[in-house]
Amino acid sequence: MKQTTIFKHLFKRVALILLSVNLLFSILLLPIYKDKLVRMIAIQGDTFANSTIAACSEALYTEDFSFIISYVNKVLQQTPEISFVTFTSVKGRTIKLTNDGWNVESVEKSLDFSQFKNSSPYKIEHVKSGNNAFVFTKPINISGLEWGIFSLGLADTEYEALLFSYFQNVLIFSFLLVFISLLLLHGSSLKLGQQLANLRHTANRLAHGELTARAPTNAIGEVSVLANTLNGMAQSLDRNTRDLRRLARLVEDTNDAIAIFDQNDKIIFVNAALKNIINQNDDYFNGMSLFTFLNHLKVGRNKQLEIANEFSSVDQHDWSTDITIRTLKHNLTHMTMRIERFDIDEIDSGGYFVILSDITRRKQLEHELEVLAYIDKLTKLPNRRYFMDRLTEAVEESEAFDSGLAVFFLDLDNFKIINDSLGHEVGDVVLSEAGWRIQEALRSDDIVCRLGGDEFTAIIKGVNNRKSISQVAAAILKRFQLPIYSNDRELRVSASIGVVIYPDDGLNTKELIKNADTAMYAAKKSGKNAYRFFSEEMHHDIRDYLDIEGALRQAIASTGLYLVYQPFINSDDGEIHHCEALLRWKQPERGLIPPGKFIPIAEQSGLIGEIGQWVFAKVCQQIKAWDFDINVSINVSGSELLDNHFAERLHNTLIEYDISPHNIQLEFTEHVLVSKEGKNLPILNQLKRMGFNLAVDDFGTGFSSLSYLTELPIDVIKIDKSFISRIPHDRKTVAVSKSIISLAHNLEILTIGEGVENQAQVEWLRAHDCKLIQGYYFYKPMSASELEALICKTNVTLFDPQRKKRKTT
Repeated sequence: MKQTTIFKHLFKRVALILLSVNLLFSILLLPIYKDKLVRMIAIQGDTFANSTIAACSEALYTEDFSFIISYVNKVLQQTPEISFVTFTSVKGRTIKLTNDGWNVESVEKSLDFSQFKNSSPYKIEHVKSGNNAFVFTKPINISGLEWGIFSLGLADTEYEALLFSYFQNVLIFSFLLVFISLLLLHGSSLKLGQQLANLRHTANRLAHGELTARAPTNAIGEVSVLANTLNGMAQSLDRNTRDLRRLARLVEDTNDAIAIFDQNDKIIFVNAALKNIINQNDDYFNGMSLFTFLNHLKVGRNKQLEIANEFSSVDQHDWSTDITIRTLKHNLTHMTMRIERFDIDEIDSGGYFVILSDITRRKQLEHELEVLAYIDKLTKLPNRRYFMDRLTEAVEESEAFDSGLAVFFLDLDNFKIINDSLGHEVGDVVLSEAGWRIQEALRSDDIVCRLGGDEFTAIIKGVNNRKSISQVAAAILKRFQLPIYSNDRELRVSASIGVVIYPDDGLNTKELIKNADTAMYAAKKSGKNAYRFFSEEMHHDIRDYLDIEGALRQAIASTGLYLVYQPFINSDDGEIHHCEALLRWKQPERGLIPPGKFIPIAEQSGLIGEIGQWVFAKVCQQIKAWDFDINVSINVSGSELLDNHFAERLHNTLIEYDISPHNIQLEFTEHVLVSKEGKNLPILNQLKRMGFNLAVDDFGTGFSSLSYLTELPIDVIKIDKSFISRIPHDRKTVAVSKSIISLAHNLEILTIGEGVENQAQVEWLRAHDCKLIQGYYFYKPMSASELEALICKTNVTLFDPQRKKRKTT
């Protein structure tokens, strides 16, 4: 394994430190070692001195120099490390002996014995002049007397050798210590290097984006702490990077266009949404300034100046404004531009970012809301809110300038039938065409509005006489004489118009609208396709309508309605063929109210469906209660056919009372059948399949087309009493009646003459093969008990529809 850099540094430093420490200690110990060596030499000299003095003490005393010389020469020969021996007496005589010879000298100076102390009874000195040697000096004491001083010279060769040996040992020890230490250091460094290599490998993985990399934590000492610190940093980096990636993904994928500018007002980043707007890459934007950027977005000069003025303030931290730009496809796009500065604490270099959010759809919705506030979306006419505002202004203007003012309230006749039977799409076409026709009939400065549904209003200024106003209303009605075409279908629509004049018919907008609505209802009651000026008497009619509607609701809830039955007679033999159930209402305060008055109110108020259910159930209950089998005819309103569950409801009622559908005949007016031909054919066929007989009531009073007779499953035609009342004297009526009877026979449809009141009518109908008669000539409507008494107490023949033969009761 290649040594790591840290090992090399440690090797150099540890070796230098160990060598320095060893050298330092060697230097510090050297004086001690030298002193020890000197002591050893002193002991050696002291031993030699003692033995020599002891051997030569007598000769010294007697001054027998020959003995001394002989003895010392032997010693010098035997001890080569001693270079000389000197005896100096107190008398001033000195004997010096060397390997080269001896000599005796006389000295004049006195001997100094004070240098010898009890603690150190000798003196040793290292002399380095000439031949290096140690000079050992000791006093000579013979028999208690100080004879003189003994000196000898000891060669320092051994001393120098020992000293050299000392330094050699120090050096060897130093290198051995360094070697052992480095050997141990190398072993530790291998382990430390491996651990550091793991940290380095983990750091490299993190540096290359592998943020899940983690360092092993089973290291020693600070390396383990470092590994844990590195792992904590990696976890934090991983978490922050994930957050940054999510933010970057959000910034890149958001529909908002984002540009980041540095402190020098230059773009350093743009996201994909912004690049798509201008269809350029990153290089195109790099280094672009804010106002160059706004130029490329085709932001107007005035808006750029506004941005420059507002954003130049140093106190401005977050600022936004709406701008309009032109995209690559040259489409104008409305956007909100938000400019926000970075906090200096967050980014040292400062800078800011720009966010562009597309608000085109919001602007469109705001515009649509503004339009919807005053404009009807379907007809593009002003709406109720606009009408109320303009009417208020018109009233104030008329009052101030004493000018004329009229208000029209217009409602389409039978629009509900068209809308319900042919669908809302056709209804929308009718409403749009109606709005256009009203506008076409008026002047350009007159105001036409749609209040809602099929209700329209018009404000006519500058008119104050009824003749002029009547001409305007007539012009509107004339426009409705032309058919309206929708999906290759020809539709005939008329209108009823209520007219009020300011200030005669109201002093404020509320009164004018209320009275115009009242006049419109009066126009409908008069037969529709008409206009009516408001009069005070109309209020009575409207109040009467509302009173009847309220009382009718109470009558339904409290069973205030009841049924009567009028038989159909065969004029040949007086046989009762079947009967018709007729609805009656006797109101406590008003008395008997004719069906022709309360049935239209029930239809207009939506009560007819509930009444129809009650009538059908009551008839089934009565058929079940009678002791004889008879068919009963029931009138059905066109509004009831709009109920998708109408047939199902009838079927459930039949099951409830255990009544066969063959006992019931359903009557529909010609107007209902023809106007809803396409819509009602499926339900009529379904009723026919269920077993009901189907009849056309009041035939001849509706549409002139007879083609529907061949398409609808009709069993019976009831000739309206308006025809019956004019025969046999009215030539035209006779001709039409003959045609009706002849056509019905050819189509195998049974005919009934209703409203017959005299013998001449009976004879004519019988003569022309219309033998079934209904009318006061034979029987008036009667209660169920009276009909039962008629059948049971008299010898009246009752027609059996199942066996197609007569039976006598």
